[in-house]
Amino acid sequence: MKYWFCAWLWLAPMLAHAGEPSVLVETVPLRMASLNLPVSGYGVAYYDPSAIVNMDEPRAGQILRMKVDVGQVVRKGAILYLYSTDPVAASGYAQSESSLEMAEIAYRGMQRLHERQLATNAQLAAAKKALEDAKSALLAQQKIGSEISEESVRAPFDAVVSSVSALPGDRIQPGRTILQLAKRNAVLVKIGIEPELAGRVAQGMKVRLFSAFDSGRMLQGTVGSVHGVIDPRTRLVDVIVNPEGGGLVSGMKLRGEIEVPGGEGWVVPNSAVLSDERGSYLFQDDHGRARRVAVTAKDAGAATAVSGNFDPKLPVVMLGNYELQDGMKLRKGKR
Repeated sequence: MKYWFCAWLWLAPMLAHAGEPSVLVETVPLRMASLNLPVSGYGVAYYDPSAIVNMDEPRAGQILRMKVDVGQVVRKGAILYLYSTDPVAASGYAQSESSLEMAEIAYRGMQRLHERQLATNAQLAAAKKALEDAKSALLAQQKIGSEISEESVRAPFDAVVSSVSALPGDRIQPGRTILQLAKRNAVLVKIGIEPELAGRVAQGMKVRLFSAFDSGRMLQGTVGSVHGVIDPRTRLVDVIVNPEGGGLVSGMKLRGEIEVPGGEGWVVPNSAVLSDERGSYLFQDDHGRARRVAVTAKDAGAATAVSGNFDPKLPVVMLGNYELQDGMKLRKGKR
């Protein structure tokens, strides 16, 4: 009788747990790693101001026809607008041509007189000087294209028309901007971040760029500069990002994640961290039992950085944790 009683005391716990529910889980060890804690912000793509070229005319004239509109993509050599030279500018070229012809005749005549000793050296030098001045005046007219009555102005490179400030029929004065061209793919991204985080961001840091409407689309970039003032409109500090590769369009809304080094820390897979009304937590495998541990979690890119009262020697549940409660029995395997 005593023997059976002792056996019952030994088997009772096993029998009690025989029907206890368990959860199939996958675990991973906690690991120490160098942390990149992202600083996030939202912003917009825009054309690099240094890559915008003003298209203007060095001579007075008139826009005959505008062939492009704002936002239009143009290839190198495409016609932008048709331009007619002002009659006054054209007459200036004709006068320069006539003056050069008269100066050449006068100089040749002075040479003949000088050879017969009927003109002084000073007179010959003056005639030569007048000829050189006439040549320079005509060259200046040629440089501004005064001899061209009508011209098809073409794009000097592949570009996007960023602005148009003239209409067909407009009279144009020398130097007035007619339109602006932005070089293709010369796009920067301006991201606004919280002022207290600006001191952690530096030039050259890596940035991940996501479409604000399609988080699956990502581009890489680097921090080009960090502004030293708060934007009075957004109350944020602007970070200028140089994106790598193309595909961005001016005006596109983007979210940026700047990888800021955060030192060493414990990291777990993103799926290992859960949250409820009590805050963030994870489960550790405490000798086959689920042990809930409250943690402070920070996004570290491909993983999550955690701190809390966990045991670094115990593995962490990364799959199956949604089904767990504190103290539940665990079964290890592939889910």
